[in-house]
Amino acid sequence: MKDIPAPSLSLRNRFGLSSHYFCFFAAIGFIAPFMPLYWRKMGFSFGEIGMLVALASAAGAITLIPIGTLSDRLQTRRPFILAGALIVCLCYLVAPAVRSLSAFAALQALIGVGGTMCASVTSALAADAFRSGSEGRSFASVRSWGTFGFLAIMGVVYLLPELVDGTAFLYVSGVLYVGAGLSTLCVKRAWAERAGSTVNLQGVWRLLSNRYILPFVVSYFLFYMALMPATANLSMYLETLSIAPKDWLIPLAFAVSTTAELPCMLIAGWFTDRFGRRLPLKIAFAVLPMRLALYAVAGIPLAILLQATHGLTFSVIAIAPFAYMTDLTAREYRATGQAILNAAGSGAYALGPLVAGFAADAVGIKALYLVLGAVAVLGSLIFFLFVKEPEKAAAVHGST
Repeated sequence: MKDIPAPSLSLRNRFGLSSHYFCFFAAIGFIAPFMPLYWRKMGFSFGEIGMLVALASAAGAITLIPIGTLSDRLQTRRPFILAGALIVCLCYLVAPAVRSLSAFAALQALIGVGGTMCASVTSALAADAFRSGSEGRSFASVRSWGTFGFLAIMGVVYLLPELVDGTAFLYVSGVLYVGAGLSTLCVKRAWAERAGSTVNLQGVWRLLSNRYILPFVVSYFLFYMALMPATANLSMYLETLSIAPKDWLIPLAFAVSTTAELPCMLIAGWFTDRFGRRLPLKIAFAVLPMRLALYAVAGIPLAILLQATHGLTFSVIAIAPFAYMTDLTAREYRATGQAILNAAGSGAYALGPLVAGFAADAVGIKALYLVLGAVAVLGSLIFFLFVKEPEKAAAVHGST
Protein backbone atom coordinates (compact mmCIF):
# COMPACT_ATOMS: atom_id res chain seq x y z
CA MET A 1 0.00 0.00 0.00
CA LYS A 2 1.31 3.47 -0.84
CA ASP A 3 0.57 7.08 0.02
CA ILE A 4 -1.38 8.78 -2.72
CA PRO A 5 -2.03 12.45 -3.45
CA ALA A 6 -5.58 13.73 -3.37
CA PRO A 7 -7.22 14.08 -6.80
CA SER A 8 -7.14 17.66 -8.05
CA LEU A 9 -9.61 18.65 -10.77
CA SER A 10 -10.99 22.13 -11.30
CA LEU A 11 -14.76 22.45 -11.46
CA ARG A 12 -14.44 23.40 -15.12
CA ASN A 13 -12.45 20.29 -15.99
CA ARG A 14 -14.65 18.02 -13.89
CA PHE A 15 -17.79 19.37 -15.56
CA GLY A 16 -16.37 19.09 -19.07
CA LEU A 17 -15.06 15.54 -18.72
CA SER A 18 -18.08 14.28 -16.76
CA SER A 19 -20.48 15.76 -19.34
CA HIS A 20 -18.48 14.19 -22.15
CA TYR A 21 -18.64 10.72 -20.66
CA PHE A 22 -22.33 11.10 -19.77
CA CYS A 23 -23.28 11.96 -23.35
CA PHE A 24 -20.86 9.50 -24.95
CA PHE A 25 -22.10 6.49 -23.01
CA ALA A 26 -25.71 7.59 -23.19
CA ALA A 27 -25.31 7.20 -26.96
CA ILE A 28 -23.68 3.80 -26.42
CA GLY A 29 -26.70 2.91 -24.27
CA PHE A 30 -28.85 3.17 -27.37
CA ILE A 31 -26.43 1.68 -29.88
CA ALA A 32 -24.82 -1.29 -28.09
CA PRO A 33 -27.99 -3.15 -27.03
CA PHE A 34 -30.40 -2.10 -29.76
CA MET A 35 -28.44 -1.70 -33.01
CA PRO A 36 -28.00 -5.50 -33.38
CA LEU A 37 -31.74 -5.95 -32.87
CA TYR A 38 -32.40 -3.22 -35.46
CA TRP A 39 -30.25 -5.15 -37.94
CA ARG A 40 -31.97 -8.44 -37.08
CA LYS A 41 -35.34 -6.86 -37.88
CA MET A 42 -33.90 -5.90 -41.27
CA GLY A 43 -33.12 -9.57 -41.91
CA PHE A 44 -29.36 -9.66 -41.32
CA SER A 45 -27.86 -12.90 -39.96
CA PHE A 46 -25.75 -13.20 -36.80
CA GLY A 47 -22.68 -13.44 -39.00
CA GLU A 48 -23.57 -10.30 -40.95
CA ILE A 49 -24.22 -8.41 -37.72
CA GLY A 50 -20.89 -9.58 -36.36
CA MET A 51 -19.22 -8.35 -39.53
CA LEU A 52 -20.83 -4.90 -39.20
CA VAL A 53 -19.71 -4.56 -35.58
CA ALA A 54 -16.25 -5.79 -36.54
CA LEU A 55 -15.95 -3.26 -39.38
CA ALA A 56 -16.43 -0.33 -37.03
CA SER A 57 -13.84 -1.65 -34.61
CA ALA A 58 -11.36 -2.58 -37.34
CA ALA A 59 -11.57 0.88 -38.89
CA GLY A 60 -10.93 2.40 -35.48
CA ALA A 61 -8.03 0.06 -34.75
CA ILE A 62 -6.32 0.90 -38.06
CA THR A 63 -6.60 4.68 -37.71
CA LEU A 64 -6.21 5.19 -33.95
CA ILE A 65 -2.44 5.01 -33.67
CA PRO A 66 -1.71 7.50 -36.51
CA ILE A 67 -4.34 9.83 -35.05
CA GLY A 68 -2.93 9.53 -31.52
CA THR A 69 0.59 10.15 -32.79
CA LEU A 70 -0.58 13.20 -34.74
CA SER A 71 -2.37 14.53 -31.66
CA ASP A 72 0.87 14.19 -29.68
CA ARG A 73 2.92 15.75 -32.45
CA LEU A 74 0.62 18.77 -32.75
CA GLN A 75 -0.01 18.83 -28.98
CA THR A 76 -3.72 19.36 -29.52
CA ARG A 77 -6.75 17.29 -28.55
CA ARG A 78 -10.08 19.05 -29.07
CA PRO A 79 -10.11 19.28 -32.90
CA PHE A 80 -9.73 15.49 -33.08
CA ILE A 81 -12.47 14.93 -30.50
CA LEU A 82 -14.89 17.31 -32.23
CA ALA A 83 -14.18 15.88 -35.67
CA GLY A 84 -14.79 12.34 -34.42
CA ALA A 85 -18.07 13.30 -32.74
CA LEU A 86 -19.30 15.09 -35.87
CA ILE A 87 -18.48 12.12 -38.12
CA VAL A 88 -20.47 9.76 -35.90
CA CYS A 89 -23.40 12.18 -35.66
CA LEU A 90 -23.69 12.51 -39.43
CA CYS A 91 -23.57 8.75 -39.88
CA TYR A 92 -26.42 8.14 -37.43
CA LEU A 93 -28.50 10.87 -39.07
CA VAL A 94 -28.08 9.09 -42.40
CA ALA A 95 -28.53 5.54 -41.04
CA PRO A 96 -32.39 5.47 -41.03
CA ALA A 97 -32.38 5.84 -44.83
CA VAL A 98 -29.96 2.92 -45.30
CA ARG A 99 -31.22 -0.57 -46.17
CA SER A 100 -28.36 -2.55 -47.75
CA LEU A 101 -25.59 -4.44 -45.99
CA SER A 102 -22.90 -2.70 -48.05
CA ALA A 103 -24.18 0.77 -47.18
CA PHE A 104 -24.28 -0.10 -43.48
CA ALA A 105 -20.73 -1.42 -43.81
CA ALA A 106 -19.55 1.95 -45.14
CA LEU A 107 -21.33 3.79 -42.33
CA GLN A 108 -19.90 1.45 -39.72
CA ALA A 109 -16.37 2.08 -40.96
CA LEU A 110 -16.86 5.84 -40.60
CA ILE A 111 -18.51 5.42 -37.19
CA GLY A 112 -15.54 3.32 -36.08
CA VAL A 113 -13.04 5.99 -37.10
CA GLY A 114 -15.01 8.84 -35.52
CA GLY A 115 -16.08 7.08 -32.34
CA THR A 116 -12.71 5.63 -31.42
CA MET A 117 -10.94 8.89 -32.26
CA CYS A 118 -13.31 10.73 -29.95
CA ALA A 119 -12.84 8.20 -27.12
CA SER A 120 -9.08 7.75 -27.37
CA VAL A 121 -8.07 11.41 -27.67
CA THR A 122 -10.43 12.28 -24.81
CA SER A 123 -8.51 9.79 -22.66
CA ALA A 124 -5.31 11.69 -23.48
CA LEU A 125 -7.02 14.99 -22.71
CA ALA A 126 -8.13 13.59 -19.35
CA ALA A 127 -4.60 12.36 -18.56
CA ASP A 128 -3.31 15.87 -19.33
CA ALA A 129 -5.64 17.27 -16.67
CA PHE A 130 -4.98 14.76 -13.85
CA ARG A 131 -2.46 15.03 -11.03
CA SER A 132 0.28 12.39 -11.11
CA GLY A 133 -0.42 9.57 -8.67
CA SER A 134 -4.18 10.10 -8.58
CA GLU A 135 -5.03 9.06 -12.14
CA GLY A 136 -7.14 6.10 -11.08
CA ARG A 137 -9.47 8.01 -8.77
CA SER A 138 -9.57 11.08 -11.01
CA PHE A 139 -10.52 9.05 -14.07
CA ALA A 140 -13.07 7.01 -12.10
CA SER A 141 -14.72 10.18 -10.79
CA VAL A 142 -15.43 11.48 -14.32
CA ARG A 143 -15.79 8.17 -16.18
CA SER A 144 -18.47 7.05 -13.72
CA TRP A 145 -20.74 9.69 -15.28
CA GLY A 146 -20.68 7.55 -18.39
CA THR A 147 -22.34 4.83 -16.33
CA PHE A 148 -25.00 7.33 -15.23
CA GLY A 149 -25.58 8.17 -18.89
CA PHE A 150 -25.92 4.53 -19.90
CA LEU A 151 -28.23 3.82 -16.96
CA ALA A 152 -30.37 6.86 -17.78
CA ILE A 153 -30.94 5.51 -21.29
CA MET A 154 -31.98 2.11 -19.90
CA GLY A 155 -34.58 3.94 -17.80
CA VAL A 156 -35.78 5.92 -20.81
CA VAL A 157 -36.11 2.76 -22.92
CA TYR A 158 -37.99 1.01 -20.12
CA LEU A 159 -40.49 3.88 -19.96
CA LEU A 160 -40.59 4.55 -23.72
CA PRO A 161 -39.81 1.27 -25.55
CA GLU A 162 -41.14 2.75 -28.78
CA LEU A 163 -37.90 4.76 -29.04
CA VAL A 164 -36.00 1.63 -30.06
CA ASP A 165 -38.79 0.05 -32.12
CA GLY A 166 -38.11 2.43 -34.99
CA THR A 167 -35.30 4.83 -35.92
CA ALA A 168 -35.68 7.55 -33.28
CA PHE A 169 -32.80 6.16 -31.21
CA LEU A 170 -30.41 6.72 -34.12
CA TYR A 171 -31.17 10.44 -34.31
CA VAL A 172 -30.88 10.84 -30.53
CA SER A 173 -27.55 8.99 -30.53
CA GLY A 174 -26.13 11.35 -33.13
CA VAL A 175 -27.11 14.40 -31.07
CA LEU A 176 -25.57 12.85 -27.95
CA TYR A 177 -22.24 12.39 -29.75
CA VAL A 178 -22.19 16.08 -30.63
CA GLY A 179 -22.88 16.90 -26.99
CA ALA A 180 -19.97 14.69 -25.97
CA GLY A 181 -17.62 16.50 -28.33
CA LEU A 182 -18.73 20.00 -27.36
CA SER A 183 -18.34 19.20 -23.65
CA THR A 184 -14.56 18.90 -24.03
CA LEU A 185 -14.35 22.59 -24.92
CA CYS A 186 -14.69 23.20 -21.16
CA VAL A 187 -11.55 21.23 -20.34
CA LYS A 188 -8.37 23.22 -19.78
CA ARG A 189 -5.07 21.38 -20.15
CA ALA A 190 -2.32 22.19 -17.68
CA TRP A 191 0.32 22.50 -20.39
CA ALA A 192 -1.60 23.66 -23.47
CA GLU A 193 1.04 26.30 -24.13
CA ARG A 194 3.76 23.74 -24.95
CA ALA A 195 5.22 23.68 -28.44
CA GLY A 196 4.62 20.78 -30.78
CA SER A 197 6.31 17.46 -30.02
CA THR A 198 8.67 15.52 -32.27
CA VAL A 199 6.79 12.27 -31.63
CA ASN A 200 6.35 10.12 -34.74
CA LEU A 201 5.26 6.59 -35.60
CA GLN A 202 8.64 5.23 -34.50
CA GLY A 203 7.51 6.11 -31.00
CA VAL A 204 4.87 3.38 -31.27
CA TRP A 205 7.63 0.78 -31.50
CA ARG A 206 9.41 2.36 -28.55
CA LEU A 207 6.27 1.98 -26.47
CA LEU A 208 5.58 -1.58 -27.57
CA SER A 209 9.18 -2.60 -26.89
CA ASN A 210 8.77 -1.52 -23.26
CA ARG A 211 8.89 -4.70 -21.16
CA TYR A 212 5.73 -3.71 -19.28
CA ILE A 213 3.56 -2.56 -22.15
CA LEU A 214 3.64 -5.39 -24.70
CA PRO A 215 2.42 -8.26 -22.48
CA PHE A 216 -0.18 -5.97 -20.96
CA VAL A 217 -1.52 -4.94 -24.37
CA VAL A 218 -1.73 -8.61 -25.47
CA SER A 219 -3.63 -9.66 -22.34
CA TYR A 220 -5.87 -6.58 -22.66
CA PHE A 221 -6.59 -7.53 -26.28
CA LEU A 222 -7.69 -11.04 -25.30
CA PHE A 223 -9.77 -9.74 -22.38
CA TYR A 224 -11.63 -7.43 -24.73
CA MET A 225 -11.93 -10.13 -27.39
CA ALA A 226 -13.93 -12.16 -24.87
CA LEU A 227 -15.78 -9.35 -23.07
CA MET A 228 -17.04 -7.20 -25.93
CA PRO A 229 -18.59 -9.93 -28.12
CA ALA A 230 -20.33 -11.19 -24.98
CA THR A 231 -21.80 -7.72 -24.50
CA ALA A 232 -22.57 -7.20 -28.19
CA ASN A 233 -24.55 -10.46 -28.37
CA LEU A 234 -26.28 -10.07 -25.01
CA SER A 235 -29.57 -8.72 -26.36
CA MET A 236 -29.89 -11.62 -28.79
CA TYR A 237 -28.81 -14.08 -26.05
CA LEU A 238 -31.49 -12.78 -23.68
CA GLU A 239 -34.15 -13.25 -26.33
CA THR A 240 -33.35 -16.99 -26.36
CA LEU A 241 -34.10 -17.33 -22.65
CA SER A 242 -37.82 -16.71 -22.95
CA ILE A 243 -40.46 -18.19 -25.25
CA ALA A 244 -42.48 -14.98 -25.22
CA PRO A 245 -40.70 -11.63 -25.75
CA LYS A 246 -40.28 -9.61 -22.56
CA ASP A 247 -39.91 -5.86 -23.14
CA TRP A 248 -38.43 -5.42 -19.68
CA LEU A 249 -35.71 -8.09 -19.88
CA ILE A 250 -33.07 -6.31 -21.97
CA PRO A 251 -33.33 -2.93 -20.19
CA LEU A 252 -33.28 -4.74 -16.81
CA ALA A 253 -30.17 -6.75 -17.69
CA PHE A 254 -28.24 -3.69 -18.80
CA ALA A 255 -29.55 -1.65 -15.86
CA VAL A 256 -28.27 -4.28 -13.40
CA SER A 257 -24.79 -4.25 -14.94
CA THR A 258 -24.56 -0.47 -15.02
CA THR A 259 -25.90 -0.10 -11.47
CA ALA A 260 -23.22 -2.50 -10.24
CA GLU A 261 -20.69 -0.66 -12.36
CA LEU A 262 -21.06 2.62 -10.45
CA PRO A 263 -19.65 1.58 -7.05
CA CYS A 264 -17.22 -0.85 -8.67
CA MET A 265 -15.74 1.90 -10.83
CA LEU A 266 -15.17 4.28 -7.92
CA ILE A 267 -13.70 1.51 -5.78
CA ALA A 268 -11.50 0.37 -8.68
CA GLY A 269 -10.12 3.89 -9.03
CA TRP A 270 -9.23 4.04 -5.34
CA PHE A 271 -7.74 0.52 -5.32
CA THR A 272 -5.73 1.28 -8.44
CA ASP A 273 -4.07 4.31 -6.84
CA ARG A 274 -3.69 2.82 -3.35
CA PHE A 275 -2.61 -0.77 -4.01
CA GLY A 276 -1.20 -0.57 -7.53
CA ARG A 277 -2.59 -1.05 -11.00
CA ARG A 278 -2.28 -4.85 -11.01
CA LEU A 279 -4.49 -5.82 -8.04
CA PRO A 280 -7.91 -4.84 -9.45
CA LEU A 281 -6.86 -6.25 -12.82
CA LYS A 282 -6.07 -9.61 -11.18
CA ILE A 283 -9.63 -9.75 -9.86
CA ALA A 284 -11.13 -8.90 -13.26
CA PHE A 285 -8.97 -11.42 -15.14
CA ALA A 286 -9.94 -14.13 -12.62
CA VAL A 287 -13.70 -13.42 -12.72
CA LEU A 288 -14.30 -12.99 -16.47
CA PRO A 289 -13.73 -16.62 -17.65
CA MET A 290 -16.04 -18.02 -14.96
CA ARG A 291 -18.73 -15.46 -15.71
CA LEU A 292 -18.79 -16.13 -19.44
CA ALA A 293 -18.90 -19.90 -19.02
CA LEU A 294 -21.91 -19.63 -16.69
CA TYR A 295 -23.94 -17.79 -19.34
CA ALA A 296 -23.99 -20.99 -21.36
CA VAL A 297 -26.09 -22.76 -18.70
CA ALA A 298 -27.98 -19.80 -17.23
CA GLY A 299 -31.69 -19.13 -17.11
CA ILE A 300 -33.16 -15.65 -16.69
CA PRO A 301 -32.46 -15.27 -12.91
CA LEU A 302 -28.80 -16.36 -13.17
CA ALA A 303 -28.26 -14.30 -16.33
CA ILE A 304 -29.46 -11.19 -14.51
CA LEU A 305 -27.19 -12.00 -11.56
CA LEU A 306 -24.23 -12.50 -13.90
CA GLN A 307 -24.85 -9.03 -15.29
CA ALA A 308 -23.88 -7.65 -11.88
CA THR A 309 -20.42 -9.23 -12.30
CA HIS A 310 -20.19 -7.49 -15.67
CA GLY A 311 -20.24 -4.28 -13.65
CA LEU A 312 -17.12 -5.50 -11.84
CA THR A 313 -15.12 -6.68 -14.86
CA PHE A 314 -16.03 -3.74 -17.07
CA SER A 315 -15.39 -1.06 -14.43
CA VAL A 316 -11.92 -2.42 -13.71
CA ILE A 317 -10.97 -2.74 -17.38
CA ALA A 318 -12.23 0.81 -17.98
CA ILE A 319 -10.12 2.38 -15.20
CA ALA A 320 -6.98 0.37 -14.42
CA PRO A 321 -5.57 0.09 -17.99
CA PHE A 322 -5.90 3.87 -18.42
CA ALA A 323 -3.83 4.41 -15.27
CA TYR A 324 -1.38 1.61 -16.19
CA MET A 325 -0.61 3.17 -19.56
CA THR A 326 -0.45 6.69 -18.12
CA ASP A 327 2.24 5.48 -15.67
CA LEU A 328 4.35 4.22 -18.56
CA THR A 329 4.07 7.17 -20.94
CA ALA A 330 5.49 10.65 -20.49
CA ARG A 331 3.14 13.46 -21.42
CA GLU A 332 4.51 13.82 -24.95
CA TYR A 333 3.45 10.20 -25.56
CA ARG A 334 0.06 10.22 -23.83
CA ALA A 335 -2.20 10.21 -26.89
CA THR A 336 0.02 7.60 -28.57
CA GLY A 337 -0.09 5.37 -25.49
CA GLN A 338 -3.84 5.66 -25.12
CA ALA A 339 -4.20 5.07 -28.88
CA ILE A 340 -2.24 1.80 -28.61
CA LEU A 341 -4.49 0.69 -25.77
CA ASN A 342 -7.67 1.67 -27.58
CA ALA A 343 -6.43 0.16 -30.84
CA ALA A 344 -5.93 -3.15 -29.03
CA GLY A 345 -9.46 -2.91 -27.68
CA SER A 346 -10.85 -1.95 -31.08
CA GLY A 347 -8.92 -4.75 -32.77
CA ALA A 348 -10.37 -7.23 -30.28
CA TYR A 349 -13.81 -5.76 -30.80
CA ALA A 350 -13.31 -6.21 -34.55
CA LEU A 351 -12.08 -9.79 -34.50
CA GLY A 352 -14.21 -10.94 -31.57
CA PRO A 353 -17.71 -10.10 -32.88
CA LEU A 354 -16.76 -11.25 -36.38
CA VAL A 355 -15.72 -14.70 -35.15
CA ALA A 356 -18.51 -14.73 -32.56
CA GLY A 357 -21.17 -13.95 -35.14
CA PHE A 358 -20.28 -16.88 -37.37
CA ALA A 359 -19.73 -19.13 -34.32
CA ALA A 360 -23.22 -18.25 -33.10
CA ASP A 361 -24.63 -19.17 -36.51
CA ALA A 362 -22.84 -22.54 -36.24
CA VAL A 363 -23.28 -23.58 -32.58
CA GLY A 364 -25.96 -21.29 -31.22
CA ILE A 365 -25.88 -18.15 -29.15
CA LYS A 366 -25.62 -19.88 -25.74
CA ALA A 367 -22.72 -22.17 -26.69
CA LEU A 368 -20.90 -19.10 -27.98
CA TYR A 369 -20.29 -18.01 -24.40
CA LEU A 370 -18.21 -21.15 -23.74
CA VAL A 371 -15.96 -20.18 -26.65
CA LEU A 372 -15.60 -16.65 -25.28
CA GLY A 373 -14.79 -18.08 -21.85
CA ALA A 374 -11.89 -20.04 -23.38
CA VAL A 375 -10.52 -16.84 -24.95
CA ALA A 376 -10.74 -15.16 -21.54
CA VAL A 377 -8.76 -18.02 -19.97
CA LEU A 378 -5.92 -17.45 -22.46
CA GLY A 379 -5.84 -13.73 -21.68
CA SER A 380 -5.79 -14.47 -17.95
CA LEU A 381 -2.86 -16.86 -18.32
CA ILE A 382 -0.79 -14.23 -20.14
CA PHE A 383 -1.71 -11.59 -17.57
CA PHE A 384 -0.83 -13.65 -14.50
CA LEU A 385 2.39 -14.98 -16.00
CA PHE A 386 3.85 -11.90 -17.69
CA VAL A 387 2.21 -8.62 -16.63
CA LYS A 388 4.03 -6.78 -13.85
CA GLU A 389 3.22 -3.73 -11.76
CA PRO A 390 4.31 -0.62 -13.74
CA GLU A 391 7.14 1.56 -12.47
CA LYS A 392 7.25 5.30 -13.16
CA ALA A 393 10.99 4.98 -13.81
CA ALA A 394 10.23 2.72 -16.78
CA ALA A 395 8.04 5.31 -18.50
CA VAL A 396 8.86 6.01 -22.16
CA HIS A 397 10.00 9.60 -22.79
CA GLY A 398 10.49 11.43 -26.03
CA SER A 399 14.05 12.35 -25.16
CA THR A 400 15.36 8.85 -24.40
